[in-house]
Amino acid sequence: MAEPNVYQEQIQRAMELPPEKKFYFNGFSIAISPMDVAIVLLHNNQPIAFLNGSHIAAKSLATAMLGLFNGFEKETGQTVPTSSQVTSGLSKETNEP
Repeated sequence: MAEPNVYQEQIQRAMELPPEKKFYFNGFSIAISPMDVAIVLLHNNQPIAFLNGSHIAAKSLATAMLGLFNGFEKETGQTVPTSSQVTSGLSKETNEP
């Protein structure tokens, strides 16, 4: 795993990428095979990017993101809901009289 200053350099270089290489997503689909992991990034339920990677890279990404959110939630005292939690909450509201 990269050192924190390497992460900062990578983020800075990524921010300098042209617009066609930057993606905003608000959904995703994932799949796993014996050889790799596939991630489809969605914007308003439409595919915008396909990522394909190794099991190790995907699990490392998941672990790093979980740690990032755990730290964020601890610092802010706020829980970031998952999309399924938001959907569940909205369906409860529309089903109530």
